[in-house]
Amino acid sequence: MEPAEGTNNENAAPHDILKLEGNKHFSSGDFVKAIAAYNKAIKADPGNGVLYSNRAAAFIQLGKEHKAIKDAEQAIELKPDWAKGYFRKGAALVGQRKWDEAVVILKKALELEPKSREINNLLKDATRKRISDGNGAEKKREDKGLKLVASNEDMPSSKTSGSSGSVSGKAKAAPSVAAKAPIGFSESVIETFVQDSLKSALIQYSQKGELKSIVYMQPSEQGESLQMVGIEAGFDSPQANEQCCEFLRTYAADKKALAVITMAEKKNIAYPQVWKNKTSQQWRWGPSENGILMQLDAFSVGATAMTTERKLWFIPTGAGGKGQPTEPVELPVDSFQIMPPLLRV
Repeated sequence: MEPAEGTNNENAAPHDILKLEGNKHFSSGDFVKAIAAYNKAIKADPGNGVLYSNRAAAFIQLGKEHKAIKDAEQAIELKPDWAKGYFRKGAALVGQRKWDEAVVILKKALELEPKSREINNLLKDATRKRISDGNGAEKKREDKGLKLVASNEDMPSSKTSGSSGSVSGKAKAAPSVAAKAPIGFSESVIETFVQDSLKSALIQYSQKGELKSIVYMQPSEQGESLQMVGIEAGFDSPQANEQCCEFLRTYAADKKALAVITMAEKKNIAYPQVWKNKTSQQWRWGPSENGILMQLDAFSVGATAMTTERKLWFIPTGAGGKGQPTEPVELPVDSFQIMPPLLRV
């Protein structure tokens, strides 16, 4: 994911000022606010194809590919010889795993901008997935900072009875905060999954003094092992974050995961630094306060229509990250998400 198209004109028109505002939110990972700014910019200048392209990029990051495709098509209509509109549509189609359509539209983008590395890379990726879809999800992706882990002695066993699972005898007792997580979901299997994942992460932190960025996945079948995916490089850059998100979505779909938890220490997140540019009321900790960001994406099981619910917590660990984890604090997920939605209905 690259920053959206911008402008450096100091005497910018109102729509350009709104575009700059949207780009700022986009770069900081606040895609909801970015879309709000682009909405206003488009209202002020509805014939500007760049604005639709920028908003499409933000929709993609929120997992709203259908809206991104509509915006990309509007950008193409307004600027038919501009590669970016085709690229946005191709990226949204990749997000929907519509490989054939994505390849066609990305080839058109490459015709218009043959030297574009990002278009060429996405086209190669879509072409490869079109050939190997169904076989690549289990493949290790070390080049993108991804490492699949089938099991781990520190991972509590998954149960649906409401208990929080057992921990390997080699593991130290987790801090009591694990039992106090403000989960907020009624489904016991998801509640158990949240507590198990948090316990596992805090055990790792207490034993090693650090937590490597990791994703836990709750499988749909009772008795199956919880899946873990190491994503150490998943927050190194916008591009790494986008690639990581795309892989995790595919892997979660192949595993039919009920829920996904992403965990990362604040100090290890180069992008998106979601705490930046927030007011003291929104982010009440100082810049030196480290902690663990914990994001949950879960299916709402048993609802009339299958939907997803999302939550996010910050677990402070003190200045410099040398202290003990304290109580998780829930944050607005739309403003502080470290990954776009990872589950699709």
